[in-house]
Amino acid sequence: MHQQRNTLIKTFLHYNAQINLSAIRDEEWVYQKHIQDALSLTQFDIIQPGDTVIDVGTGGWFPLMPLAMHYPDTTFVGIDARQKKAKVVNQIIEEVGISNAKALWTRAEDHKEQYDVMVTRAVAYVDKLLNWSHHLVKKWGYFVLYKLNVPEELAELEKMCDKLDLILAFSHHYSLFEGDIDRVIYIIKKPEDA
Repeated sequence: MHQQRNTLIKTFLHYNAQINLSAIRDEEWVYQKHIQDALSLTQFDIIQPGDTVIDVGTGGWFPLMPLAMHYPDTTFVGIDARQKKAKVVNQIIEEVGISNAKALWTRAEDHKEQYDVMVTRAVAYVDKLLNWSHHLVKKWGYFVLYKLNVPEELAELEKMCDKLDLILAFSHHYSLFEGDIDRVIYIIKKPEDA
């Protein structure tokens, strides 16, 4: 996986120079801010072998590709409303050799499939995000939101969970760049009656 990760970083930087996928242009920062951040979820038993996982707003290919590399027995689909970005994500997937992931050009509110887990990172504020995407998760499935730690957004998330009958199962606080960026992952459960 170490070699594949290095290939992923180099391939990403190659395409990032042609189409703006991220403001990060340095290999070490790509690893720390994107890959390490994406893999923060792996310490929890949320994603299981055989699950289907959707990454909503996968334009920068995070957390889609690092998670797909980490969970080879799980199927990953990334969706993005921008055709150009979905196409580039598929090119990177092919060049790096990630066989359990693909990207689709579609909007969350238009996509009809359901998944065991939905992940998303830096896409939209929680009220819009959950309104667009709550239909994408199966009963008993999980929403995984990678967010900056902003108390006002947590308050809005709690309101949205009440409105949509979702359960905020737990949150995981962590930091990037030696404490410079305060991050949180919200794990939300969709009960049978939601």
